[in-house]
Amino acid sequence: MKIINSKQNLILKRALDVYQKQHEAIAKNIKNVNKTNYKRINTDFSKDLTTASSELLYENKQLKTNHERHLDEGPPWVSNLPNRGADGIEVDLPLEMAAMSENQIKYEFTTRMLNRLYRGLSSSITGRV
Repeated sequence: MKIINSKQNLILKRALDVYQKQHEAIAKNIKNVNKTNYKRINTDFSKDLTTASSELLYENKQLKTNHERHLDEGPPWVSNLPNRGADGIEVDLPLEMAAMSENQIKYEFTTRMLNRLYRGLSSSITGRV
């Protein structure tokens, strides 16, 4: 059905999948914080979401802006936390907890957006508000 498989719906579902993967990776890092030889798992899956959204939403078209700083900070799902782990650095607990909190906020926001989308569809179908 075209309404259920809209681009916005598919992007929000993909975002939930990415945030779930991030949560699992961060939880694994926190779980192994006391292991001395444990190397941090990279928890930045924003590239997956960026490529998925550009494929679904923009269909490889360039976004048009009327000011050069409108898209300066990148998509809202890109984390500003330092990406450590590929270089073998051990887990930093405060950074992991901050990353988990940020990820939880993004997940909850995405679920609210999906809820709003489905409520709108439901009220359109039933005619009730």
